[in-house]
Amino acid sequence: MKWWLFSKQKEYNDNSFSYLAVFILYIVVVVICIGIRAVTWPGNKHVDIDFLIDAVLMPTIILTTVVQFFCMIANGLRHYTETRLLIAARQEYNVVSYARGYITLAGWSVLTPTADLALNMLKLEGEFPLAPKMPLKIDLAESFDLTRNGQAFFRLIAPLVDKLKSPQYKGFEAAVWINGGDESCCDELQRVFESFAITGIKMTYLPECPDYTLLTEWITQAKNDVFNRLLICIDLHPEEEESKRMENATAFFFTNSYVKTEGEKPVYLYQPMTGVTDVENNLPVYLRTEPVSKPKILWYTGLSRTEKYPLLEVLDEKKMVPERLELETSFGERSAGYQWLALAMASDAVRYAQGDQLVVASEHNKCAITALSSRLTRQPDYPQEKIYPLPWSAGGIAGLMLFFSLAIGFSCFGDDKMVTGGFIVFLFFICLAPFLVIGAFFTWFFGEKAHEHMWGE
Repeated sequence: MKWWLFSKQKEYNDNSFSYLAVFILYIVVVVICIGIRAVTWPGNKHVDIDFLIDAVLMPTIILTTVVQFFCMIANGLRHYTETRLLIAARQEYNVVSYARGYITLAGWSVLTPTADLALNMLKLEGEFPLAPKMPLKIDLAESFDLTRNGQAFFRLIAPLVDKLKSPQYKGFEAAVWINGGDESCCDELQRVFESFAITGIKMTYLPECPDYTLLTEWITQAKNDVFNRLLICIDLHPEEEESKRMENATAFFFTNSYVKTEGEKPVYLYQPMTGVTDVENNLPVYLRTEPVSKPKILWYTGLSRTEKYPLLEVLDEKKMVPERLELETSFGERSAGYQWLALAMASDAVRYAQGDQLVVASEHNKCAITALSSRLTRQPDYPQEKIYPLPWSAGGIAGLMLFFSLAIGFSCFGDDKMVTGGFIVFLFFICLAPFLVIGAFFTWFFGEKAHEHMWGE
């Protein structure tokens, strides 16, 4: 799905067709015809029904034929405009529907050098220290039983054990990324699971830290089948090295079968917009169609200047986010795991009743933005075609009027032997068919031109 919308389309101006002018035209034509017929009417003949047929009925029918012919063109222009409006409305519906795709974040846990990191960032427990004062390493004990990664596994999984062991999530899969690790880390994670009596877990090792495109893939999968996934990202320093970035580890349990429990609200993670390089043009589309209204905080990391400033400018224009928290400012140099740490803290903020949140991350100048909320949004109504006269209907009326005028003419002034049932049927066909064909062609032509001009823009 591409994040773009058509520019605002012009509405059809119904006042462009003057019904008053047409009415006056009918009056003028009928008055002229009455005057002409009055002058040419035989002096020794009384005015009868033939006078009305000649002076009123026939001119009216013939004029209606001509008017309906021009209405075919007018209706074609309207059909062109309405088709463009419908295409634009359905494209917006598709984008909004795509943005509403979501998975439920049933549980998560965070490991950092500072306890209750999100609470501190939200200033609910005092001022949060900036990067120079921020501890960089997570305090992990020396252990013969577990490595540093193993300890991180244990501390991340412990808060999630009750959910992971629940029958409704039985058979979940785990995806793991460890900074500087390899596939052997899965064996250590397996032993940690077994220590919590969790068995039969399918594991996938991720050689590189995933970005939010992983969420896009998972949201798509969650629409079609039972979906329960655990994502673990561990971003620790090598033991022998120091670093200017903060260590962090996160675990997220995503599901599409979340059952609300007492005292706990689900967090809905909506469809991310991922891999965006044209931030200035695409982000306004996401902010317009994304399903969370007026998020309170923007958590962001890794954004370049060309990504950051257009985003902040759009947020200011729309007055959407009162607070912004750039992780590098507080945690030191950018880390690959910061994008998941930002997601964890935004989830904490939702849980702490801080309202809807936005998360933005970037890697290699490919921006990704996603929204978090404690509520689902309403699916918009599918745009329906408007009911309005199409060219073929005007063509049909023009054909009928021509048929009536000729039928009346032949009946009044023709040979009675000529006006048979077969002749009437033949006359009906040759009058109606051409106008219907022309009207159908105009309907197709203007509709095709609307599609061509819209999708060719």
